[in-house]
Amino acid sequence: MDPLRREAADILILPSTVLDEHHIEHHRWSDHYVMVVARHLKSSPQSLVELAQTVRYVAWRHPGLDRLHSQLAAAQFRLSHRGELSCLETLLDLVIKGHCLTVLPSALLPRPNPGLEYLTLPVPVSRRISVVARPSSLLSNAAAVVIDALKRAPAFQAARPLPQDCNQL
Repeated sequence: MDPLRREAADILILPSTVLDEHHIEHHRWSDHYVMVVARHLKSSPQSLVELAQTVRYVAWRHPGLDRLHSQLAAAQFRLSHRGELSCLETLLDLVIKGHCLTVLPSALLPRPNPGLEYLTLPVPVSRRISVVARPSSLLSNAAAVVIDALKRAPAFQAARPLPQDCNQL
């Protein structure tokens, strides 16, 4: 919220809502995280826990990462953590080749992808993203266009319930 308070930004996208009397939440999305593995790795009869312990986990670097890891740790779900990547395309390429597994928000999952398998985590982990702005920012055409574009973005439409079989996405 500091960039808004210092007027260094007109719009701020946050992993959760922190508001005061000077800032308004204009839009909110939510979705759930799922484990993403190479389809050929899932064909073996390993349980989810065994898979998570034997295949290296590479995280996608994003603002909700610490929260994701703390929720998984609280559920005593251990991953063999081997690093982080910020490039989603590179990360998915590594997963498809069987070099690692990852955990991603369902809104970012490529559909369909014959090389990937989407697995429901043993504990539900969700995220919420908010667009927060000062009320005066809405007077700016540029800010209004950005907020409108974010509201219409296909990846961030209203929250979709996650099917039991994540591969139905």
